[in-house]
Order: sequence, then C-alpha cells, then structure tokens
Amino acid sequence: MSTFIVIPTIGNSGFDEIMPEKFGNDSLRLPHGEWLVSYDGVTKQLSDELGISENESSSALVLNFSGYWGRSTADVWEWIKEHGAV
Repeated sequence: MSTFIVIPTIGNSGFDEIMPEKFGNDSLRLPHGEWLVSYDGVTKQLSDELGISENESSSALVLNFSGYWGRSTADVWEWIKEHGAV
C-alpha cells in the first residue's frame, strides 16, 4: 500500500462522507479537511475512484508521498506509522 494525501481545492468536496465509506481506517481526516489515505494503487487510480479525474466530485489534488517531517497530533503520527510512509 502507498500513502497519499488528498487536498480539496474547493471546500471539502464531500470527502468527509466519501473517505470513511470507501476506505474506513485506511483514511484519516486532517484538521483543515485534507485526507491521508493508504491505497493499493497509483495517484490516477485513487483520483478516478474518488471521482476527481472526471470531475464527478469537486476539485482536489492527490499526492503520493514516502517521506515526512513536521509537527502534528499523536493520532496523525500513529496513523502514518501504521499505514505506510517510510
């Protein structure tokens, strides 16, 4: 599985309902509406699955990442440790 961040560019694009339904514990909402997602595919596939590619949902960026650093709450670091990014 790879680790992605989905960044809505217009509001939350309905992701507050979509992500838990599609990905359950393999997704985590960040404080400003971004989502971490553990997904077995590539960025285009995740974008397609979320309806972003064909503009079925609103606009968002889908980024794959493997490195990270910063400050956040313990739940974010625990989720990253459990779901992927090295």
